[in-house]
Amino acid sequence: MYTLNVIVAVLLGVAFVMFGIGKLADIKQMAEARQHLGLPTGLFRAVGALEVLGGIGVLLGLHHDLPLIGILAAIGLIGMTIGAAAYHQKAGDTIKEWMPAVVMGSLAIFYIILRIASA
Repeated sequence: MYTLNVIVAVLLGVAFVMFGIGKLADIKQMAEARQHLGLPTGLFRAVGALEVLGGIGVLLGLHHDLPLIGILAAIGLIGMTIGAAAYHQKAGDTIKEWMPAVVMGSLAIFYIILRIASA
């Protein structure tokens, strides 16, 4: 169970750190997404910073003394993915565009279940 927990945490943590860095750096693909969703640059960068912090929190949660940090970070990331799906839906996007948010949110839920079961 621990190995699966590590795999899920690393996937989740690294993915959100990378997404967040992309938003903070305002790379072309992220800038296009920001404009499409109608988000101000400052808000988009704040979301990016929260994604980086959440991803780091999930990775820190792997430490045997810090499971609560990982769980709380994952809860925050679930909120972020719900917001992302809502913004994509509001923009009239198809499920293809907002499915990554649903998948990442589902992965965060799975991480929480695994972390609680192995704590």
